[in-house]
Amino acid sequence: MKNYLGAIFTAVYMLCYQVFGPWETNIDYIIAGILLFATGIPHGAGDHLIAKKIAARENLTFHLKPFISFYLGIMLAYGLLWYLSPTISFIIFIGISVFHFGDMEDLSPINQKNTWLQLARTVSLGTGILSFILVSHWPEVRGIISSMGVPVVENLSPGFLFVSLIFLLLGFDKKNFTPFLNTFFTLAAGYFLPLIPAFICYFSCCHAVYSFKGMQNRLELNFLELYKKLLPFTLGALFIGLAYIILIFKDLKIYPIFIFLSLLTLPHFVLMHKLIKRPN
Repeated sequence: MKNYLGAIFTAVYMLCYQVFGPWETNIDYIIAGILLFATGIPHGAGDHLIAKKIAARENLTFHLKPFISFYLGIMLAYGLLWYLSPTISFIIFIGISVFHFGDMEDLSPINQKNTWLQLARTVSLGTGILSFILVSHWPEVRGIISSMGVPVVENLSPGFLFVSLIFLLLGFDKKNFTPFLNTFFTLAAGYFLPLIPAFICYFSCCHAVYSFKGMQNRLELNFLELYKKLLPFTLGALFIGLAYIILIFKDLKIYPIFIFLSLLTLPHFVLMHKLIKRPN
């Protein structure tokens, strides 16, 4: 049952929404905030542990302060790019999200004999996941993207949803049947929810959970040990995020949160790929 956490949680959320909703948008935001704090942000708060593990594996020294400085420097540079060119930054964000989502659906190391096939499956699966969420909630997505200062088309053909499903199926690998089914039913239930709960249910209850499993295995820590190590950096990320949104955007809105997630994702996805998919 725990292997289908995302599907079960999203299905229950969807049923409650259909029976008792639609409710105030703030309720969705509160639930999203809880999920983001519980698993969404923490799954990316272990990058220092990952970097330390990779350094030890490659017989290199690791120092926390230089790592944090370098990490924040990458985020700052990407934040500056968002200011200078929202369109280029958005394209980068979509690209790394596609790769990272597809990458963490399969926690097994890369088979060097089939590297290109695995890359194609990763990109196809990630494209299917992200495009299904975006296309099925396009009016809401369009408003957020427009707020970022990125040009966006007014309407999308319903046919794009079928294209998303094709990408999903092309990314299927029978050895990952359980996570694929969990993700598929999470996306399907999310279709009947507004954008924010649909996205956060996949992000926090599928993607983040898969990432936790991968980190537990590679770092050789049980869940509680790992989570305790992540808490200080989770709180730090939340503090930086709130400061960023308040100082730059003056008030709490949806699109700055996605921009901040993009800043966290840029260095994170490289480290996760190296830890999970290239352990040797």
